[in-house]
Amino acid sequence: MDTTIKQGKAIEKFSLMKNRNYLFLLLSASFSAPGYYVYLLGCEWLMLSLSDNRFYFGMLFFAAAVPRLLFLTTGGLLADRMNKRTILFISDFSRALLIGLLLLFLWTDTVTSIHLIVLAALFGISDAFSYPALNSMVPMLLPAEHLQRGNSIIQMTGQISPILGPALGGSLIAFIGFTGVFTTALVMLFISAVTVLLIRLQEEKEVMEKTPAFVELKEGFSYARKNKLVVSVMVMAFFLNFFFSGPLSIGLPVIVKDVFHGTAGSLATVEVSMGIGALIGGAILATVTLKKPGKAMIAGLIALGVFFMVAGFAGNLWHLAALVALMALVTQIVNIPLMTMLQQTTPKKMLGRMMSFLMTVSTGLVPVSYATTAFLLATGISMQTIIIISGVVVTLLAVYQLKNKRLVGFTFEGERRG
Repeated sequence: MDTTIKQGKAIEKFSLMKNRNYLFLLLSASFSAPGYYVYLLGCEWLMLSLSDNRFYFGMLFFAAAVPRLLFLTTGGLLADRMNKRTILFISDFSRALLIGLLLLFLWTDTVTSIHLIVLAALFGISDAFSYPALNSMVPMLLPAEHLQRGNSIIQMTGQISPILGPALGGSLIAFIGFTGVFTTALVMLFISAVTVLLIRLQEEKEVMEKTPAFVELKEGFSYARKNKLVVSVMVMAFFLNFFFSGPLSIGLPVIVKDVFHGTAGSLATVEVSMGIGALIGGAILATVTLKKPGKAMIAGLIALGVFFMVAGFAGNLWHLAALVALMALVTQIVNIPLMTMLQQTTPKKMLGRMMSFLMTVSTGLVPVSYATTAFLLATGISMQTIIIISGVVVTLLAVYQLKNKRLVGFTFEGERRG
């Protein structure tokens, strides 16, 4: 019997890798996410180099977060009504065009902080449409029993990005400057856009009912409101992201440059460590099926808060890099089960809307988090102090979730059948 079980598992893994559409999605993500991270590191370091006012640096993240938040619901609605492949193509291709515009500013030596902030806002709009399309596409390509493994591999591929992207970006800045960084990002996003066109979805051959958009949106809100598990997860994420997103995204580059007096290579080192940690976490979840995903998520959140708090006390670049790697690892233990949980409990026709609702609600306070962090820095409060306090609050909020019986007791579909 053991031999039969092992053979069955081997067939599952083999069939996953024989899925043509899934492989093209994987290949597209392998260029899209690293290309984005190459751009992101170049953009962050360019902003830090253009201005010593760290408020502008905070506004770089704020500008991306606000339009992303405003358009996410629209993005989810379109993901349920349009071909998801087309949405992903437009998203990657438009990002490549935006980077081309930034290159024009660099070549004419006219780039300013305002240009970077406006481009960040346009990137945010693109993100709002690509996120629900990508995450609602995976369950259309894979059966339910392959979802955790499929999500984990997609996440692993995406998490190679913070390894390859910053390492490549930091090296290019050092050797050929910002022009080389942004040219590389443009090419990678263009390749991703072309690759995604090779995916063939079943929905392309189906005649979809033309329900009015308002009716579909209302239907989605009604379903989300009645799903108590989704509501509890969204409320938890809503508050946690306020204390985590701003201090982490703004804090790492500021600490590297202002506290440790590092270079673009130093920032790349920290961001690469984030990718390594996330890759390890994704690899673990690609091979191990969690019996109690809810408990694992809460344990991961508690560990995340503790590591984040300790990061505020980091004495040098390597201490910070190690703690960032640990945070990225436990973040995967939170994110992948959460994604699988939502995919398994949501009808496929509503997946785009549910993904966008989750992202909209959970990131609702993220723009405020960026603005608050930038304001606190402008008033003279140190970045380390902000991170320490935020880490304490994240830990306490995570511990409180032990009372959430729906989350603690959740099991995946395969476990329930077993």
